[in-house]
Amino acid sequence: MKIRLHALFPMLLMIVVLAIFVYAANEVGQSQSTQETDILNKALNRSITQCYALEGAYPASLKYLVDHYGLTYDSEHYYIDYQYIGSNLRPDVTIIERH
Repeated sequence: MKIRLHALFPMLLMIVVLAIFVYAANEVGQSQSTQETDILNKALNRSITQCYALEGAYPASLKYLVDHYGLTYDSEHYYIDYQYIGSNLRPDVTIIERH
């Protein structure tokens, strides 16, 4: 039984194109996720800074920023570890992406 190369070429080409497509889609997804995390980080830092500038103290909780400074985020996609240190010390904030 002879395998004809010209018969396998279209199938091999399709497999290569599909592999390239899957790789590219994965890279785009990772890039978008990184950008979303960066945007959330900037919004969180802006809200913390604005609160300190207007009130003279850092917010005691993440909920305070959500309630009074309009911070919004997808809590099912991100976990924000907000550690209040004191009214005159910037809180320690860590953003963790949930999968």
